[in-house]
Amino acid sequence: MARPTKYNPKYCDGAVAFLSEGYSVKAYAGHIGVSLSTVYKWADDHPEFSDALKAGQAAAACWWENRLRAVAQTGEGNASAAIFGVKNRSQEEWRDKVEQDHTSSDGSMTPTVDASKLSDAALQELMGARGSESE
Repeated sequence: MARPTKYNPKYCDGAVAFLSEGYSVKAYAGHIGVSLSTVYKWADDHPEFSDALKAGQAAAACWWENRLRAVAQTGEGNASAAIFGVKNRSQEEWRDKVEQDHTSSDGSMTPTVDASKLSDAALQELMGARGSESE
């Protein structure tokens, strides 16, 4: 028999209010005394709670962006902490990571060479390199 859930619809408003202060979902879980996996299970089971978490996460991102703007405008505060908060709350908009596509035009990872455009010396060098690979 499964344990009864501790979920309460009032958590929807509580989540939005708590997260709008810049806190994470994990901090909210700790605040209400449950595990992070429980919060995500509630979100899976209760669409209204899922919507509240999304709204709260957006509000948390706004909170951090406001902190970053305040540091930029006044020079007061901890810019590193604000940047860290913004990047972790809005990864899709604030990430430093650059995606590189390494596939060839044929969709493989194998480089293609148009041998008709190579000089005789380049062909000899390429054939020599391939010959030494098989040895």
